[in-house]
Amino acid sequence: MIKITTIALTVAVLVSASAANADTIEDFEDGNFDGWTTTGTVAINSNKAIGNYSMRLKGGATAQRSFNADGSVTVQLAATSLETNNFCDVYVSEDGVNWGASLINLNKNQDNGTFSSATTTTNGGMTYIRYVQTGSAADYCYADGISIIGAGTPLPTAELSGNGSFGSVVIGESATKSFLISNAGNADLQISAINGVSAPFSLINNNCSNATVSPQQACSFDVSFAPTQAQTFNANMLIVNNDADISLPLVGTGASEVIEPPQPSGELHQFSGNGNLARSELSLAVLNGNSLNMMDFSHYSHGTSELNADSSNAAEPSNTFQGRLVLNNGNPTTMNFNERTSGRGQAGNYNSPDALPAFDFEFVQVGSHIIPKQRGLIVSGNIGAPDYQDWNYILEPGRVWNETSDNGYSRAAIPFALQENQANCTHTGIITFAFKDDGSITNAAVQIGGETCLYFQYDLWGLVDAQYVPANVAGATAIIADYEAEVASRIPTKAISELATDYPNANVNVANIASEQQSAPTTHGVYYQGVHYAATCSTRYGDYPFCEVMSLPSYSTAKTAVANFAFALLTQQDSAARNIMVSSNVSECQDNINGTDSIWSDVSVENALDMATGNYRLSSYEGDEGSTAVVNEFFLTFTHDDKIAHACERYIRKSAPNTHFSYHSSDTYIAGVAMDNYIQGDLFDKLVDEVYKPLKLSPVTYTTVRTEGSPNDPYWSHGMTWHADDMVKLALLINNNGVINGQQVLDPNIMDDMKLVGGDLGLETYGSESTYINGVWTYDMGQRSSALCPEGSWVPYMSGYGGIGIVMFPNGAVYYYVSDSGAFAFGGAEAELHKISNICGN
Repeated sequence: MIKITTIALTVAVLVSASAANADTIEDFEDGNFDGWTTTGTVAINSNKAIGNYSMRLKGGATAQRSFNADGSVTVQLAATSLETNNFCDVYVSEDGVNWGASLINLNKNQDNGTFSSATTTTNGGMTYIRYVQTGSAADYCYADGISIIGAGTPLPTAELSGNGSFGSVVIGESATKSFLISNAGNADLQISAINGVSAPFSLINNNCSNATVSPQQACSFDVSFAPTQAQTFNANMLIVNNDADISLPLVGTGASEVIEPPQPSGELHQFSGNGNLARSELSLAVLNGNSLNMMDFSHYSHGTSELNADSSNAAEPSNTFQGRLVLNNGNPTTMNFNERTSGRGQAGNYNSPDALPAFDFEFVQVGSHIIPKQRGLIVSGNIGAPDYQDWNYILEPGRVWNETSDNGYSRAAIPFALQENQANCTHTGIITFAFKDDGSITNAAVQIGGETCLYFQYDLWGLVDAQYVPANVAGATAIIADYEAEVASRIPTKAISELATDYPNANVNVANIASEQQSAPTTHGVYYQGVHYAATCSTRYGDYPFCEVMSLPSYSTAKTAVANFAFALLTQQDSAARNIMVSSNVSECQDNINGTDSIWSDVSVENALDMATGNYRLSSYEGDEGSTAVVNEFFLTFTHDDKIAHACERYIRKSAPNTHFSYHSSDTYIAGVAMDNYIQGDLFDKLVDEVYKPLKLSPVTYTTVRTEGSPNDPYWSHGMTWHADDMVKLALLINNNGVINGQQVLDPNIMDDMKLVGGDLGLETYGSESTYINGVWTYDMGQRSSALCPEGSWVPYMSGYGGIGIVMFPNGAVYYYVSDSGAFAFGGAEAELHKISNICGN
């Protein structure tokens, strides 16, 4: 960092005479953009430049860099080929977090390639500059001519690191925490006192009181906690200094005896190793450091997948985590970010795609299993004002273990996902850290390196300051019991390679299963004769260790397993519900829309679920769904009012209901709204309580993406998250005709339709080999070019955007696949499973 203490005095006198002599210049004349963190397409350019070179951004790209200087900051920006709603922006910040409005904003009327200039002032020693291009691959922004003249006011910046939570300490013993006060500014930091550390807390090894800390230096002190009674003690430590005073709560509990953690049930795996793991990455020193690289996901766990955990050399943990895990003091965290999208960059279409949302969640531990209190989709805030949140969390149970090289710490690994706010794209990651019972904790290493998201792929990683706040978690006993029941209820699982082993005479080639999706696989599996044969879960950085709890987006499989299951639940309990009409239950869908006399009064909810309303614009089976109007007015609107307005008003009457198939997610939304209004309640919650929970689906299925504001409606057409085990159970529910635990829960007539029993195949979709009925696609295996079955051998399946499917073969086998391949064929699985038993059915 530049030492402004001397520069500022000189510049203050000479600034009027020597303004052209900048302390820092970035003009790209060295022919590279080293030091810039970029997303999307960024390159050095010689076509539009102040000198010989500039930095060019296109296709939604961003570029950001920090400079060790402050003062008068000048930036310059040019644009070419901008269209409506395409922009070039440059932002300047003192901290890289609070950016404010753009300093220069160029639109389509300012895209003649002329450089615009703007100047602002920064203080405190650092300047952050960020360029953002909003638009397509044919829109260009040019950055050049950055100068920073060191005339900022020298300021100290006090930063405190350390954890004030001491956990439980036995009476008569003590625990010690170390703290560091750093000066991240560019002027001396004067620390006059450390107050508020009262008994049974005490200051020891105090090198900070009445101390002067130079820029980029630090001082240290320790706090001891020695309880004398069995109770919780609190104090508020205050560090008085010439920057802003810093306060930190101190909390510790005196315990009369050591509380033994609960023991796991027989269903939960226990480690049997000695802790001698060959760890080459993420050592304790790295976790306590300040830099991190992307790496194979195996380093984030105990070295093996959970399916093969018996072979791990990890030891059972000696520490128990119960309380809060807080990252970055509960604030959002800007992470290392690298877009991996093939083709046009997408990062520029998001608010802050590199930001990890605020993280402050409770966890409990049983044996070597760590369980989040809050499961399912955790909404971070609105996608727009006032929150501008791009991502929501999904937290899953992970593992805790000991390694001999960790000096008494235990390691934890928490699988999680970031799911796109108000969408279904799901990005897979793991958080790992080391901790002790007394609240000691390393930084948290965070990595995302895989996803199920056809249009946006990225890596996100970094070390984040972590705080462990030991405390009793309300409902801990129930959380543990529920998790034990969840694990016990999973279908017995083997590696998919064992399908060939279990049926040796069939000569099954498991490599052919899901061969159609191998360009971008996430996972796949087969259920047969009571066993779930599961493939690994793929990422860009090796197999995901926690495949059993990997978050898998439903996309349009929700049309079957949410909207149509809800309809079957409703009609099973109220036979009249099968004939409910749209217009009498959706006030926004009334006649005389789009100049027609009647487009909704004769449309039933079941017509909408069958994609057979008779209302459409293009006659091709998916012609309407991909239009710009549908994307902008339905998928990219986030309130009920906006969605239902599009759904009811977009289309015109072209044919009689139940005569023509036209695929509309908006029709499924209409059906869901109509059913909610019909029961005057939340049908999704009813579905969870009366179907998903009795079916023993995982807790991630208990939540769904909903519209913002009121009413807070489920999306119905997509927005669910599954585990692989859930996908199998949903298919088996159809195979079992809607019976759960011996009781008819879903309407058997609708289940017959889904299984193609009774002769109703629904409406033709893209050809004579494909139909659609009650949210289920069907395919005639007898119409393949090299058919294994006679014509008329229909197989029903659920299908989801990007390359997702759940296939229910007539021989009782279930096959599922999740991918970003854009491929939906399942001939490979069909051929291999036919070797085991006849797949053609009747």
